[in-house]
Amino acid sequence: MGKTQRPVVQDVFAALDELAPFEYAAEWDNVGLLAGAPEAPAGRVLLAIDLTDAVAREVLRRNVNTLVVYHPPIFKGIRTVTASAAAPTTLLAELLAARVAIIALHTALDAAAGGTNDVLLDAFDVVERYPLEPLVREDRHYKLVVFVPAAEADKLRGALSAAGAGAIGHYTECSFELAGRGTFRGDETTNPTIGRKLVLEHADEIRLEMVVPRARLGPVVRALYATHSYEEPAFDVYPLCEAVGRGMVGMGRVGVLKRAQRGDVLLRALAKRVDMAGAAVVGGVRRRFRSVTAAAGSFGVATLRDPESLVLTGEFKHHDALELLRRGVTAVHLGHWASERPVLDVVAAHLARRVRGVRVAIARADRAPLSPWAR
Repeated sequence: MGKTQRPVVQDVFAALDELAPFEYAAEWDNVGLLAGAPEAPAGRVLLAIDLTDAVAREVLRRNVNTLVVYHPPIFKGIRTVTASAAAPTTLLAELLAARVAIIALHTALDAAAGGTNDVLLDAFDVVERYPLEPLVREDRHYKLVVFVPAAEADKLRGALSAAGAGAIGHYTECSFELAGRGTFRGDETTNPTIGRKLVLEHADEIRLEMVVPRARLGPVVRALYATHSYEEPAFDVYPLCEAVGRGMVGMGRVGVLKRAQRGDVLLRALAKRVDMAGAAVVGGVRRRFRSVTAAAGSFGVATLRDPESLVLTGEFKHHDALELLRRGVTAVHLGHWASERPVLDVVAAHLARRVRGVRVAIARADRAPLSPWAR
């Protein structure tokens, strides 16, 4: 029997990217591998929400290879790696000296289906889920629209397809046709394919639309000019946007309940999964809600506007609470750490399942920075 291959940091990174693709993270965020080498050993993995001094000491004491944290401990540029470095721990230098790899998840895990906010919704009987703010990004594709005589449409489509246009998923030669009528008048220097120069001509044409990858736009346009019979073929190129994950990826998560329920009943169900010791509520909970909106962490209140949805979020400010009251929205201030902590169990289970030979644990020293006052 051959030796069992030992896990390396890249294995952990790949498994996390499978759970919550790092490309889903907000542009301002700093996620992914923040320290360490991809080929370094990763037999012992520790998970935490924050890299505090207490967590750092646990990492060093337990000889952990890889630390997976929710919040990026290196967020902005740092000028020194000392006890005074701009990081939540004074032991950053010691961790780097011990060759500990650090991977941060943050908004990538928030946006992913099955991520931070879905874990909160798992406490309820939900029949439908969708992001509160769908992730829409400029795609790496264009829409090519070209106008061509009907008799030439098939030939042009074939040439454009051969050059790289018209591929959607596992389908090729995808196009859309719409019949119409075009007009043109050529000056004295022209030699029009249809009609005569200096005369306003009408031509029955097909509007042919095809998707083109950015990398193939040049070859496709050259193929268009080489194949089209017109001296000056008319065409448009439109940049496209993509609703990531077929519209299922994005910040915040709305869960439509199987049946409307009172807020206090919903919160008792949530308390079985989430630490509610520091929870506070804006609005009334003794009424029925048709959905639950999960917005872990510091989400803000700009998009929280549905009075029929019970909002679960990490934190909001005093004036945000007043605004929610004005809108008639009921929102539960769970506490930043408390709203995010449940997802670590999901991350741990995923890594244990997907990375052979790895030992995964959640840091015992990882605690909420705020605690209820014991009277």
